[in-house]
Amino acid sequence: MKNMKYKVLAADDEFWSRENIRNLIPWEEYSLEFLEPACDGEEVIERIAEEKPDIILTDINMPFLSGLELLQRLQNEYPEIITIAISGYDDFDKVKGVFVSGGLDYLLKPVGKEEMVKVLTKALGLLEERENTKKQDETSKLQKHKLSSFLEDSEYSALLSGKLYGQSASQTHVSSTNTFSEVATLMVKFYNITEIAEQFEHDNLQMSWNIKSRLRELTGLEENAIIFNNSNKMSEFLIVKTADAKEFRALAENILKEFPLEEYGPVSVVLHEQTSSLDDIGTVYRELISTLITRPFNRKHSILSCPEEKTGELPRNSETQMVGKSAPAHMETELYHLLTTGQKAEAEKLIFKTCNFRQCDDGNWTYLDVKQYAGRITGILYRYVQEKCPELTAQAEEAMDNIDYYMKCLNAHSLLVSLKILLDSLWENGEDKSSDAGSIMQQVEQIHKYIERSYHENITLTALAEQYHMDASYLSRTFSQKYGETIIAFLTRIRMEKAAELMKDQDKKLETISFLVGYDDYNYFSRVFRKKVGCSPREYRNKFAQL
Repeated sequence: MKNMKYKVLAADDEFWSRENIRNLIPWEEYSLEFLEPACDGEEVIERIAEEKPDIILTDINMPFLSGLELLQRLQNEYPEIITIAISGYDDFDKVKGVFVSGGLDYLLKPVGKEEMVKVLTKALGLLEERENTKKQDETSKLQKHKLSSFLEDSEYSALLSGKLYGQSASQTHVSSTNTFSEVATLMVKFYNITEIAEQFEHDNLQMSWNIKSRLRELTGLEENAIIFNNSNKMSEFLIVKTADAKEFRALAENILKEFPLEEYGPVSVVLHEQTSSLDDIGTVYRELISTLITRPFNRKHSILSCPEEKTGELPRNSETQMVGKSAPAHMETELYHLLTTGQKAEAEKLIFKTCNFRQCDDGNWTYLDVKQYAGRITGILYRYVQEKCPELTAQAEEAMDNIDYYMKCLNAHSLLVSLKILLDSLWENGEDKSSDAGSIMQQVEQIHKYIERSYHENITLTALAEQYHMDASYLSRTFSQKYGETIIAFLTRIRMEKAAELMKDQDKKLETISFLVGYDDYNYFSRVFRKKVGCSPREYRNKFAQL
């Protein structure tokens, strides 16, 4: 049986009249549920609260409570119910009374199928129009709430970096509804934020609203809890509330359960249990970030705690405390020598086996360890490229961008692949080794078109190579030969052009534009935009507004 969308209740004091209406049409084919008919108007009133009919068909001439009296009561008490009168008499005064009492129509007995279908079609149209209007109102209201929430995010985010020019939280309206002074802070960091955004069709307002709503539910809907999304880094959410250490730890564990690894990727929760004023949120945030980089470099959930005061104590972690890693002091000299003498195998061995870097996601490396070690290696390789083979500079920068991206995603495998690509490029002679160059060029053209239409997605050299079953180093070189720029350079140019176009809409916030073109970190987007365009996003928008 179909799910009935609307309910119909008929009322008539004559049994055969009730049965005639029941059997007049196949109600379910019109998505209507025909309720058991009522014998009089009083029974209708008694049953409305429980059965909630959408449409009422009532006879005019009934004992106890007449049809007109019933219509009047329904208009006063249940104006949302659509009413239709039925009578055996063509009485002008009664017809007039029906419409005065809010009735949709007036039918004469015996009612024919065609007449009933016609009036029900009219009633259904009115019900669906009301429903659509209600949905539009709810959507508009929700959109306003989301926009208001985003604007609030911007104000709290400004406090994190002191961009309110010396103003404290108490001097702005962001804290007007929060009267507490001593609070603890918790930060939630998502590492797959771009993939998460795809679930919301890259609507950052909807994504942010959804995550914040779920976080608020986990706090028990406390009115004094402040929950906001860092506008400059869409992957970060902060919760500021009064709570003891035990409550905060339980909240952190519940957050990780709410956002499972299989669906949301790795998540870090950092606790700053030492209470402070909201005015100190900037300092607290810097301590949270300092602790965040000590998380294990692997794709698992992690809970960390900021150290107490400045006692020299290392951050507490939900897993075994990491041991710091660093490249040996002689490594730069030794690696540079191996590169200049063409000892590829020995160079790879030195890079990937030193400190067991090939297993950097085994739980013994922190994010900071990997960042420092990879930075040291890429710095050496980049200096070698600039001094010995400057023609490979663009290709090296592309590989380094990939390394930096995969590091932020905690993706050890892709990071190591990208580093291997950078190293391999130093020994490539630039010749086309493919026996099917035409087919390869077709794939490169497909990749070019794919980037043009999917620039906002996670696009990296290694991911493209895997998708198109090509060697990443060879793909990079072939793309550069055909289009005169590397894949990452092309992607960046397309993103900046799209961003500049979006900036023409003065109502779109710059942080939103950053996210729409593929950057969850606004500060990074701003640096890239300035490098490519010659001015900051804000300066560019101001110049455009003056034209």
